Amino acid sequence: MIFGHLLTSSNYDDNEKKVTGGRNGYGAKLANIFSTEFSVETLDTNAHKKYKQTWTENMYKAGKASITKSSVKRGYTQISFKPDLAKFGMEHLDKDIVALMSKRVYDIAGCNSSVKVYLNGSLIPIRNFTAYCKLYLPKDQKCVFDKINDRWEVCVTHSEGEAEQVSFVN
Repeated sequence: MIFGHLLTSSNYDDNEKKVTGGRNGYGAKLANIFSTEFSVETLDTNAHKKYKQTWTENMYKAGKASITKSSVKRGYTQISFKPDLAKFGMEHLDKDIVALMSKRVYDIAGCNSSVKVYLNGSLIPIRNFTAYCKLYLPKDQKCVFDKINDRWEVCVTHSEGEAEQVSFVN
């Protein structure tokens, strides 16, 4: 239901105080809706089961879910999709869009040190926020890193000339 049915969230109560990354149950479903094909594969090491399912035609057709036994020791979740380019008035992904999507994958890798992140089958070599920040800095640039809490990490350094920043909010 998480990926193929709208409004399956638990985040509807404006009076309830909580920290969350989504609202109203759209999240990844929008990627599904705007894709000609969308697949999810996840491995639950506690239940020793692997779940696979594919949707096509902008989430209109749901393939049969496959749940199989697995003895793999490390869990994972893999999402793959083929964007419906016509919905965006495009015939192909131009280099700017590919660069933007690739940057977001690097953002994910830099903010999730406990997760191995892959882009088109290749492991992203960024394993933590410090390594992510160094992508944007000259090799010997001095900088200060601080992990404020589990949700906030910052890096501060100086720049020559104009002020520069790299930031994003998920």
